[in-house]
Amino acid sequence: MPEPSSWSDDPFRYGWRWKRVRLANGEVVDQQIPLTPDDLLDPQLGDEVPQSDPHAQVATALYELLKRHFAPSADVTVFFDMKIEWGIPGLPDPSPDIAVFRGLPKREGRTIYKVAEEGVLPCLILEVASYSDAAVYQNDHEKKVEIYQQAGIPEYLIVDPPFPPENRLVLTGYRLAPDGRYRRIEPDSQGRLHSETTSLFFAPSDDESTLRVGDARTGEWLLTPNEAEAEIARLRAELERLRKDGG
Repeated sequence: MPEPSSWSDDPFRYGWRWKRVRLANGEVVDQQIPLTPDDLLDPQLGDEVPQSDPHAQVATALYELLKRHFAPSADVTVFFDMKIEWGIPGLPDPSPDIAVFRGLPKREGRTIYKVAEEGVLPCLILEVASYSDAAVYQNDHEKKVEIYQQAGIPEYLIVDPPFPPENRLVLTGYRLAPDGRYRRIEPDSQGRLHSETTSLFFAPSDDESTLRVGDARTGEWLLTPNEAEAEIARLRAELERLRKDGG
């Protein structure tokens, strides 16, 4: 088969899944089936979905940051790309980039999270938007807003990674109102979006190239691994200086 002339001509640009089919001659074969944007709203185990580098960098860094922050909390669990089954007929069951649960004990071995069995909804869902095309972008900014609203997710945060021509990170947040509808979370005077369910705040970095996460209780930013190592090195140097001065 000829190579696609562009990304938009590639039938497998959204990903693929394998399906066992019977051919006209009776032979049974595994056939690669292209995914659609709607398939991405309700992925199945085994689906292969390509990720852009900006999406992967932001999503994985955010997951590691939140996982490390909540590690001391026995009843706070953070999932990465975990399919969630709401148990609501007709409502797609997506795999959010990141889902934070309060009141859910940490446990290994989950491959699908079933709300009806575990009894706890995510308190915060974060999606890193993709700019691969308008349909995928619409999934995060429109269709998932409706899905998470109907599922009763208290807070939903969308991260748009830096992308030309603006080339800056943008945040959009929603909070469930008493009437069961989402309302936009307005940034504070410093441009930060506050999550009431996690006691965290989120904001673009000073150069608007990356996402920063802070602890609302202390007002301090959560440190990335590199920042934590640098801080440890600084403290060690300070202790060494004090030791020498004292000697």
